[in-house]
Amino acid sequence: MSGVYAPNNREEREEVRWELCSVRALFSGPWVVGGDFNAVRLPSEKQNCTRFNKAMTDFTDFIEDAEVVDIQLAGDVFTWKKGEGHNPAARLDRFLISEEWEDTFKNIKQLTLQRVISDHCPLILECGNWERPISYFKFENWWLQTENFKEMVKIWWDSSIFKGKLDFILASKLKYLKGKLKEWSRTRQGNLGPQKQSILNQLADLERIQDQRQLTDDESYLRAVLTVEFEDNAKREEVAWRQRSRALWLKEWDRNTKFFHRTANNHMRYNNIDKISVNGVCTQEPTIIKEEILNFYQNLYTENLYTERWRPQFIARNGKMIIVGDNIVSLLRMK
Repeated sequence: MSGVYAPNNREEREEVRWELCSVRALFSGPWVVGGDFNAVRLPSEKQNCTRFNKAMTDFTDFIEDAEVVDIQLAGDVFTWKKGEGHNPAARLDRFLISEEWEDTFKNIKQLTLQRVISDHCPLILECGNWERPISYFKFENWWLQTENFKEMVKIWWDSSIFKGKLDFILASKLKYLKGKLKEWSRTRQGNLGPQKQSILNQLADLERIQDQRQLTDDESYLRAVLTVEFEDNAKREEVAWRQRSRALWLKEWDRNTKFFHRTANNHMRYNNIDKISVNGVCTQEPTIIKEEILNFYQNLYTENLYTERWRPQFIARNGKMIIVGDNIVSLLRMK
């Protein structure tokens, strides 16, 4: 970790950034640099600012040259505020993380804390992993590149026979097909993980054999075949991560797997709920968070007929009782 307190002078700031890049070149591995950079990247990071300037461009160029990631700030928009009216205000402080840091920790958040004495808000960098969610079924685009996949789906579709209305038959056949695909996805052919591990294990066996003696023609041919299979597996893995990242503007098969993986992690990072306020008390307990979210939506979509929100009116007409509400009109035959 490197701490920064950048000067106000532009030339001196450039020297500090050059020194940071030099420090980074001395080692490899996870790296985070944080502190007061005395610069902003975007007009939205500075109060009453509507256009880009050279200082913003220089700061962005430094971030790209240092190969670090500027993660989203949660909490307050500005980290530095001056005067009683908080004018001017800007986001001068931040954490920047390397790609290795992002690969090491998944659930990364940058938060502002309560400002007390200083003009600057304290920042905290939280790093950890997500709780493994319950996996749900999703169709993988790379399945279409698997040999005989379409023929296999056709056999499953034709073998499922149901009777009833057309919409019932369609829904039943889709449900049956979903179950077959889930079952197939757990096999080696339908799961990239076991495929990759199997190829690597076989290549490792051939490497050990080659350390002891020269490979036979069949063994050399097998290694070539495994190498091609590994390349195909890598392409399918890129397709899978592209689907998860939803980055449709970037082409597949240009070795963008790492970018797609990071984009998918960013989506999960910003969609993840790791804190919630319950009756005025903030909690980070996963079981409590799940319970409160479940209760919220159960109450939201459960409507009591005799609450203040929905007051029925009873009208007797022609031997029937009509219950009139906001969204429901039902008839009850009176005995």
